[in-house]
Amino acid sequence: MLDNGTAKKFRPSSRGLTVIRIMLIIVCAAAIILSKMYLSAYPIFMYTVIGIFCFSSFAAGMILLPIVFAKSYYVISPTELHKTAGLFFITQEYMKTSSIQYVTVITTPVSSLTGLNFIIVNALGGRMVFLFLSKKDALEMTALINRMIGSRGGGKEL
Repeated sequence: MLDNGTAKKFRPSSRGLTVIRIMLIIVCAAAIILSKMYLSAYPIFMYTVIGIFCFSSFAAGMILLPIVFAKSYYVISPTELHKTAGLFFITQEYMKTSSIQYVTVITTPVSSLTGLNFIIVNALGGRMVFLFLSKKDALEMTALINRMIGSRGGGKEL
């Protein structure tokens, strides 16, 4: 795939966004239940807490996180890794493939359904984390990076 010098672009999985939204709904529901149980003697305070949790969950799940997921992407080329992410301030990270030491893949149970797959690329003095990838993309990215590490040579085989 990258043999001819082209770059491959990956995006975070929309399933990861769905899982985060579900977790936000659960946290908001728990906050409502706990507020009604423990703050019913103080109705103004109870409704304020409920309002803050509902507004925060809505804003995060329906406005902020979709923007972050839409602006995030990862590019793997034969010479470098590139990560772009952010909400208001877009951050760009670059890592030369020649400095990569090893790659860690984190997959969760039923990760093909949830999109909760992560790759941690460790290099000389740095680390780059690729978040919320589909299982297919995570395995493909790992294979590409491992192929680049292996093609460098220079290491002794035991």
